[in-house]
Amino acid sequence: MSLHFYTYNSPFTSEFIQAKGSMGSSREGILIEWKHSTGSAWGECAPLPGFSSESLKDCKNLLVSHKEQLEEQLHLLQAHLPQKKSDSRLFFDYTYAQRATDLLYSCIPTNFPSIQFALSMMLYDWGSQRENRPLYYLVRDHAYELAPVYSATTQTSSQMVDSFSSEKNHDAQIPINALLPIASPEESLKLAQKAWSEGVTTIKMKVGTEHQENLNRVAIIQDNLPGMKFRLDPNGKWESESLKPYQKDYHRFAIEYIEQAVAPTTFTSFCLELTSEAPAMAADESSVDFSSFTSLLGQENISYFVLKPTLSGGIPEMIQRCVLALEKGQTCIFSSAFDGIIARYTLATLAWMSNQLTGYHLAHGLDTGRWLIEDYLSPERSLVPEIQQGSYSLHATYFDHHPHSTSPEYSNTVQHLGLFIARNRLTPIIEQQG
Repeated sequence: MSLHFYTYNSPFTSEFIQAKGSMGSSREGILIEWKHSTGSAWGECAPLPGFSSESLKDCKNLLVSHKEQLEEQLHLLQAHLPQKKSDSRLFFDYTYAQRATDLLYSCIPTNFPSIQFALSMMLYDWGSQRENRPLYYLVRDHAYELAPVYSATTQTSSQMVDSFSSEKNHDAQIPINALLPIASPEESLKLAQKAWSEGVTTIKMKVGTEHQENLNRVAIIQDNLPGMKFRLDPNGKWESESLKPYQKDYHRFAIEYIEQAVAPTTFTSFCLELTSEAPAMAADESSVDFSSFTSLLGQENISYFVLKPTLSGGIPEMIQRCVLALEKGQTCIFSSAFDGIIARYTLATLAWMSNQLTGYHLAHGLDTGRWLIEDYLSPERSLVPEIQQGSYSLHATYFDHHPHSTSPEYSNTVQHLGLFIARNRLTPIIEQQG
């Protein structure tokens, strides 16, 4: 039983501009492999430059320097498994997962969200293998287990059971929102038309501080694609007073929400001062840590939370956030921070769980892979793309009479990634340092 760390480097297909500037030339991260008693489990650590408090170097140093402590804790988790699995419940339930992830987190002296997300990914991968249950069902079951504890909505437990067991909810497809950088109206329309032709009906547009320029971009798209829905993301760069003269103008477009319109320090007061003419608001940077998130629960004019686990923490906390938001009539949207293929798959399972909780077929931010040139592709990815007809697919897909997943799969019955390392451009961290 051992841990192994590998780095990857995925260049951007072209420069991506958002309100804070360029995203740089490439996206880097660390893959974590846990070779356990029956196979391998995987996680991905990829702090986002300019947004994460920790750097990739910080994460490398902590993971390598605390490798022995993590291995010892993982050994103890395996050694204390129940001897006999109950027919009526999972051993890897929410309570167990939360306790186990907390124990792993305690091995790292600094609370880095990107490391916590990676360790929880790895643990849930192992859990899904031990239970022989797809990851997205496992995550959904944990949400259902937690929901009766927190839920004070009109939806009863029996109604939630019916919702979870409904055939229509077993269609493991998650609509995506296409991601558009700051660009000219003409280039924005071109990108939106391409997304529409691929089955996407929601776009997330990065926008700047000039409202009329933003409105011009939205107008040209809506005029040409009247069925398109919009999510605008200024990355907190708007001034609180600047929106007031333009509230009616934004309101006439099919805008689902404006994400993190202003800086976190003024976000709550800004939302409270909005009139009924303003579009709905979504919290992003304002709800990164758990205490900030809970302070915004039930707040007026905040309808959505955009969750990026790379910046916020592990899977159990993300499930808890979705349940708490549901209680207050708010909705969680999951968004990739230009993560790699393993993290995107995990985000898709969380997004599916969120849609199952709310009963809404909402789009989530899972389309960032198209902006990256990823060398570490599993063989089936060249035949089966993760995005199909405007949705991220969690289903195993069959060809040549063999089951394959749309991404490196979290199941010992489908495939492991042992050969994945050898055949792709991944560099062991220990070898790098040696």
